[in-house]
Amino acid sequence: MTRKEWRLLEVDCDSVYRNLALEEALITSQTPAAETPKVRIWINPPAIVAGRFQDIHLEADTALCMRKGITIARRFTGGGTVYHDQGNLNVTMVSLEPIIDLQTIQYRNITIMKETLLRMGVQSVITSPNSIIIRGRKIAGASLAVRRNLVLWHASLLVSTDLTTLNQVLSPSRETFPTNRVRSKWQPVTNLQTAVSRSVEIMEVKKEILSSIEEIYDIRLRKSQLSPSEESITTQLHDLKYATADWNNEGIVSKESETHRTIAA
Repeated sequence: MTRKEWRLLEVDCDSVYRNLALEEALITSQTPAAETPKVRIWINPPAIVAGRFQDIHLEADTALCMRKGITIARRFTGGGTVYHDQGNLNVTMVSLEPIIDLQTIQYRNITIMKETLLRMGVQSVITSPNSIIIRGRKIAGASLAVRRNLVLWHASLLVSTDLTTLNQVLSPSRETFPTNRVRSKWQPVTNLQTAVSRSVEIMEVKKEILSSIEEIYDIRLRKSQLSPSEESITTQLHDLKYATADWNNEGIVSKESETHRTIAA
């Protein structure tokens, strides 16, 4: 039997804001290409990325980020604040789901990360609902969003991430403050390079992630570029939302951005 094909988006961006805008565009565009399941594995420059409903100033040392040239950004999904750099692999999957069973989707997809680590010789544990732990330390986490029958699931895997900088810039998330905003759940972390006690190449891990996706979903990944609609929506979301201080600092969305998203959706 011929396996179904999914799109493998080979799209490289050196902008944190455009990378995050692209994620939302993939679940917003309404074209035949949008309904084909898709996968993207990507890397951000150094950045802290807050969850949709967080106060960034309670989660990260923003002054230190500015001194170190670390971008302050916000994604459109919930969850806690994370640190990205060139040693961190981000995985984005978008699928059309006739029946939305978030628990099943979350577990199935986080299993991809567990299988990838196993292929790298590392035993790990899934902790409900969206984390991977190695010897008591977190190495991967995930979150998702739903629009219509499209589900976007994304995860971050610490491969050779600078753990010293991570701990420095995210140190405020360890503290307790009275707030009605979502707080990060601080956990000690590790990276794959530490776990295997050797140098690990990003492309080596990317290859294993893609193989795990094909095996778990029984599909074939076909290299693809963005559709014109996806490109256009990405640019508009970047300009009107993700590259704005209101969004990144306070989570405030401009009327123009909301109008665009409503029309696109």
